[in-house]
Formats: sequence, structure tokens, C-alpha cells
Amino acid sequence: MVSPMVSIRLIVIACMAILPVAPVVHAENAIKKDAPPLIAWSASQIQLAGVQTHIVGAGSNGAARDAVTFQGTVILPPQATMVVSAPLAGVVQDIGVGVGQSVRAGQTVARLMSSQLLEWQRDTRQAQSNAKLAQAKLQRDEQLAAEGLIAQVRLQETRNQYEIAQSIAAERRQAMQLAGGVAESNQPLLALNAAVAGTVMEVLATPGQRVEMGMPVLRIARAGLLAVELQATLAQARTLRVGDSITLEGCRTPARLAAIAPSVNANNQSVVLRADFQSTEPCLRINQFVQASVKSSGNTANTVNTVNTVHVPASATVQRDGKAYAFVRKPQGFAPVAVEDVRSGDAIAVQGIAALKGAWMGLGAAEASGVAGGQ
Repeated sequence: MVSPMVSIRLIVIACMAILPVAPVVHAENAIKKDAPPLIAWSASQIQLAGVQTHIVGAGSNGAARDAVTFQGTVILPPQATMVVSAPLAGVVQDIGVGVGQSVRAGQTVARLMSSQLLEWQRDTRQAQSNAKLAQAKLQRDEQLAAEGLIAQVRLQETRNQYEIAQSIAAERRQAMQLAGGVAESNQPLLALNAAVAGTVMEVLATPGQRVEMGMPVLRIARAGLLAVELQATLAQARTLRVGDSITLEGCRTPARLAAIAPSVNANNQSVVLRADFQSTEPCLRINQFVQASVKSSGNTANTVNTVNTVHVPASATVQRDGKAYAFVRKPQGFAPVAVEDVRSGDAIAVQGIAALKGAWMGLGAAEASGVAGGQ
């Protein structure tokens, strides 16, 4: 089976092979003519390369009517992950759920056989007994002090002992509750419960395995909380603001732009965006590729040539010499144009970008396939 990357390279090689002798006006000639270089491809060559176009547009005030389109990947944000760990050392008795299974908050997902639990149960019962004795002694000494039979100093000592005993008993009860054990029981079986509703992402232990205190047993993804990581050009990022509503392909519920990276990627000069998707709508899966679009909030104060600014999908751009370019359709072929110079009504290539980039760089078939693979 031929991989997608090999297919792209084969298309580029085929396009290079059938190009005319001088299909490209190189950059140095374009500079002299004050015009962008032209990739002179015929209709058949364009079809062979799989090039498809999209017409961009802008409103009368310069704000784009077309949504900015990005390609992204669904990720699980750190705050959406919950780990079920062993509160005490012991041996895994059984695992009650599997990967991909939905769980409810409070549902028992595993059980642990722990001899340490027996010690905690004994200590908790002892602490409760000591607290009761201290309370009885305090009541007796209060009666004796009221009758003048004991000094106030002794009553104060008894009261201090009572408060200490009550504090220890409360600590033991709280620790037992957090561990999921029952103080009144003499059974060493400990239930591990899911703290939140969600989906089991990973099972990290098996029945019969010994685990130490704090070791993870399962990992659960909290329901209704995903994120999408997107890439934008620097020019596009300038038009966006945290809080912008983002439409995700296949989802009715919009995501919300949560973060815009303060730096750019050194390799391709792109800016990483993160959008939060808080919904139980089952339209996204972790690691899924997704197309997203957003209408900017109108923050165009920092853009170049604001009046003519239009939104170009990040997937339709290529980077060269630190700038982003799009391939604009011309009568004789395509011309690489800086993103900030793309005008409303221009038809830009949104598919077949690798082949166009190879032709623009004036490479031979073998070299062009390398460019396509490295894009």
C-alpha cells in the first residue's frame, strides 16, 4: 500500500516531468518586472497535481467575511486527566473497567487487598475509643471541679487531653475515608472509586500485581473537556483574540480560543493556538485531525495593510525566507503572493500545495519530491 507521503511525491514528480521548458518565471526576473513569479501550468497540469482553489473575500470595512480556517489535532488537556491511584500498599484484587469504558463519579473501578488497611482500621478504632474515654473523663472532672473537689489546673489538663484525643480520632477517620476503607470492618478489601465521570483512557495495573502507596492504577479522561491544538500564520494570529468562538467540523457546539502562543515555531514560523471544547457532544476523539474555522474579533490594529486583509487558511500557506505565501490563481497558472498581499476575490490554492511549492523553487523532479515531503 502506498503511503500518503509517497503519493504526494509521485504527484510532484509527475508534475515536474510534464512542465514546459520554462514554466516558471524565477524570483530575480519577477523583481525586475515588479510582479510575483509565475508558475505557468496548464489546466491539465493543474488537474494532475490535484490543485484545488478557494475564493477569499473581505467586507467593506476590511474585516473578513470568510472565516479563518485551520487544521488542528484534538488533545486531552492536563486538567482533564484524573488518575486513580492506590491509597495504600497492597495487591490488586480485580479491575472492574476497561479502556474506552465510561464511568460514573463514585463508581468502583478496582479493588485492592491490603494488609495495611487492617492496621489503619485498628488504629482508627483505637483512636475513636480513646476519644470516648477522654470525653467521659472530661465530663467527670467538670463535675468534680464544679463541686470544688479538684483544682482548675487538673480540669484544664483533662480538657487538653480530650481535645487531643478528638483531633487524632478525626484525622484517623478522614484518612480512612480518603482511602476508601471502613473503620468498623475487619476486611482488608479496599474499593478504588472514580472521583469524576469520564472515560477510561489507560489501565496501568493488572489483577495480582502488587502496588505501593500512591502508584497509579487507572487514568480517566474527564467527560466534556477536550482541547484542539491549531497552527496559524503570524498574520492570522494577529487578528485573533482569546475568547473567539471556533467552529469545529462535525460539531454543533463551538470551541473557545483559550490561548495564543507568545512565540512562533522556529521551523515554519507558525503560531500555536489552543481552543477548549467543553461539551459532552460525541463529535471529537483524542488525536483526531479536525478542521476548524473562526471569525476574528476584528482586532486588525496590528495587521499589515488592514483595508485589504483577508483570511487565508494556514494549510494553504508555505513559508519562505521567514514569510508566509499563498498561491494565487492567474490566467496562465499560479503566482506565490505574500499572505498580507492577498486580495478579496483572489482564488488561492488549498490543495496540491506541495507540488506548487516544488515548482516555485525551480527544483527538478527528484528534488521537488523532497520539498513536498518536507513541507
